[in-house]
Amino acid sequence: MLLQSVTGTGVTLEFTKVVDQVQTMGRYLSKREQTLASRLELALERFYQLCDLEPVHERIRLVRESSVSGYRGATPAPRPYSEILCGVGPVPEEPALAAIIAADGSQIYPDQHGSALYYLLNMGIFVYHHGETRVPVQLTHPELYYSDKMLLDRDGRLITNQTVNARRSVMEMQWLAKQAWTQAQEIHASGEARPMITFHDGNLLKFFGANEVAGAQEVEKDYMEALQRLFDSGAVLAGYADKPRSTTLISLLHLMSLPPEQVNDANLKTNGELEGLSDAALYRHVLNPGDRSAVMVQNSPQNREYKNKGAEFEIAFFYVNVSSSSHPIIVRLEIPMWVAMHPQAIDALHALVVHQCRIQGRKHYPYVLTRADEMAYVSSLEKQQLDELIRIAMLKNMVAPDQSNKLQTKGLARGQHRNQHRLRA
Repeated sequence: MLLQSVTGTGVTLEFTKVVDQVQTMGRYLSKREQTLASRLELALERFYQLCDLEPVHERIRLVRESSVSGYRGATPAPRPYSEILCGVGPVPEEPALAAIIAADGSQIYPDQHGSALYYLLNMGIFVYHHGETRVPVQLTHPELYYSDKMLLDRDGRLITNQTVNARRSVMEMQWLAKQAWTQAQEIHASGEARPMITFHDGNLLKFFGANEVAGAQEVEKDYMEALQRLFDSGAVLAGYADKPRSTTLISLLHLMSLPPEQVNDANLKTNGELEGLSDAALYRHVLNPGDRSAVMVQNSPQNREYKNKGAEFEIAFFYVNVSSSSHPIIVRLEIPMWVAMHPQAIDALHALVVHQCRIQGRKHYPYVLTRADEMAYVSSLEKQQLDELIRIAMLKNMVAPDQSNKLQTKGLARGQHRNQHRLRA
């Protein structure tokens, strides 16, 4: 096949100049796969040695009581909720009835080149009545933000995209909590007990870094308050990660292989002989279709902060093979400790996440999250229409769009000048 640069279309990549690099990349990836295959054999050997919890608990205790601070791997769930780490759990029987709720959001980021500065958060909420023929509840909630208070940080600079993402995560949790309370009241009124499962797309353990997120402390406070409301509602909360890259279990296998005198921060910076492996890579060879792993907890300062707010808020996790075929599809479910402490809640979540993923055949993604995502999505055409509505509203109120943008941009520049002055002071 003849490769050449494409001209006249705005594409200037000369493919003939990258062919050799692509071939080299292919050889590198092949060699890497061979290396990982040998490491995987070692990881599996160590994994099946984790059938006695006492040595694991003891090693974790020593790490936590020593000066070692760099361990970010998995630990067993606290007693008496610990599960055998080398064990697997087959998919349980589904509950006859259940309320399954998902909330997902999308956003339009602030654009300094637009007619006016704003950002939009659009929520999609979907409630599925498992075991019933009722029509699902479908809700959307768009929220437009345009005030200086919401757009600028304390130094007068335009907020980052990370700030918008953080605020979206908070709003998703708030809507999950709101809908969970609505469903809890319906369940109470019906007199029929049933589990209430709430899905969040992504990890539950959030890091709202102050350097990237404006008002990070307030954002974290709102997020924890939403978790508290979900706890109070009696909901089973799960964060769904469909392409997990975590290495927490691999880190535990590495930790357990070290002699006690070698357990130090220097040796915990990498996973040693298992470096490059992920938890999902290991579980592809452990979990049959529908199986789940043991429930574990991530050892980290951030998770310790969650626990300090209340033991029920510490975040645990487990892996599930949601595939129905011989091709494994490993997902990670993060759950708060208020779920991890109740085996019946874990069984309901396990059974229903497998069922939800199989509703859509090959997609292997919870049906409720798919629908919530579809409702939240804002297309480029819809953004254009919103921009036009904003232009019309501005003109109606005698605000020239170009002038408004200029004034706001000047405000941003003043914030930057203030920061420069502070640096020179």
